[in-house]
Amino acid sequence: MTAASPILEAHGLTKRYGGLVANNDVHMSLVPGEIRGLIGPNGAGKTTFVNLITGIEAPDAGSVRLDGTDITGLLPHRIAAHGLVRTFQVSRVFANLTVRENLLVPFLAAGSPGGVREGGGPRRRAFASRHVDAAR
Repeated sequence: MTAASPILEAHGLTKRYGGLVANNDVHMSLVPGEIRGLIGPNGAGKTTFVNLITGIEAPDAGSVRLDGTDITGLLPHRIAAHGLVRTFQVSRVFANLTVRENLLVPFLAAGSPGGVREGGGPRRRAFASRHVDAAR
């Protein structure tokens, strides 16, 4: 059996704000199906790290690869088009959509064909179904 290739990799990510080093040489890899948590006290650099991998901020050093493609420094909408989107700490749902439809909304931001009401395509519907079923 061979190990799965990482779908998301961060290599040496560093972000400084003047004299404050928010992230220093951070390395991380995530393979498909893996679940990771990011924990730490306030001010530890968690949000900065997420901002760096999603393009909200550009790193001072290091790189980010998504499914083998270097996405370092791309704008958030370009990264979303590659399939990586984020939510902010205050998440909201669309009350007029079902749970399944709410799970498909990020794919619209990624420019995926197939609207939410139309089901978003077979792979997206399967993704939403798995997560709805897991929450039951």
